[in-house]
Amino acid sequence: MAGPTIENWVEQLGLQLVEDPDLEKPVYRKPYHGKVHLNAELDDKISTSIREARDKRSLSRSKIAPLLGLSNAVYHRYETSVSRLTVSRLIHLCEVLDATPEEILAPAAPHL
Repeated sequence: MAGPTIENWVEQLGLQLVEDPDLEKPVYRKPYHGKVHLNAELDDKISTSIREARDKRSLSRSKIAPLLGLSNAVYHRYETSVSRLTVSRLIHLCEVLDATPEEILAPAAPHL
């Protein structure tokens, strides 16, 4: 079985073609409330979630950073969306904050 065509898949999922300035090529994304959030917007929301999760637990960056094997400056870049988290770093961060990935990611992608 060949499966659905790309066109059928795009239509079935309601994806929209997006030209994101952070990406080299056009991509397909799912809109939420009629809007497609670009990568920079998603990064900002994830960074805010990380900071809020840390603040909710009354922990300073200087306490969290060493638990992740990071300097304060590097950790700060995650909270200010200068640097992007890898999935493995996100898992480690969730372990250290006693947070779920959903707590960190849901504000950036509530439609998922």
